[in-house]
Amino acid sequence: MSLTPQHLIVEYTSTESLFGMVAPSIKTRGIKAVGTQHLQVMRYVYTLARVEDIYFKGEKLQNMPGFRELLTEWITPGKQLVSVPNGKLSIMHVYTGKKNIFRASALEKFKRSVSLNFIDLYGEDPAPRRVLYGNDSVPFIQRGEETPMAAAYYNSETDRFRVLQQFDRRTLLENFQRAFANEYSAVG
Repeated sequence: MSLTPQHLIVEYTSTESLFGMVAPSIKTRGIKAVGTQHLQVMRYVYTLARVEDIYFKGEKLQNMPGFRELLTEWITPGKQLVSVPNGKLSIMHVYTGKKNIFRASALEKFKRSVSLNFIDLYGEDPAPRRVLYGNDSVPFIQRGEETPMAAAYYNSETDRFRVLQQFDRRTLLENFQRAFANEYSAVG
């Protein structure tokens, strides 16, 4: 597979955490005197990938190269194993990160917030400057009991960033693939 520069960025927010269960909150005569809150932002980045067929000595392999093919390629590099795009597309999950935001308030008047950077849980973020949470132009959509979610398309080659104003969570990945199919599915 070869990755394209086209990415889907998805972020969820959640207040469910161990900190939220044990965080102090003090009320005086029905007024919250001191309160704390923990917000988590989960970030997922998916990249559109071109599927490639692998050939060994001109014959298409049905499976991944084995020991014999890899040894032959190691002895004479670049001549035995060749990958060729086949026109199909796939989606690769390339990054997962988590951001923690802690908030404290006193008498509903004095408020402070401490925001930590994203903790990389899986992979390397191909779009670290394109953060959705905290961007005023990015709507977080919530339907019923679902967690609030935002999504955007980002092209790391052209720096084009497009926020999705409306989307269906269940078809978000397949719509991402369909949106760029003509642009990236050409063989060659």
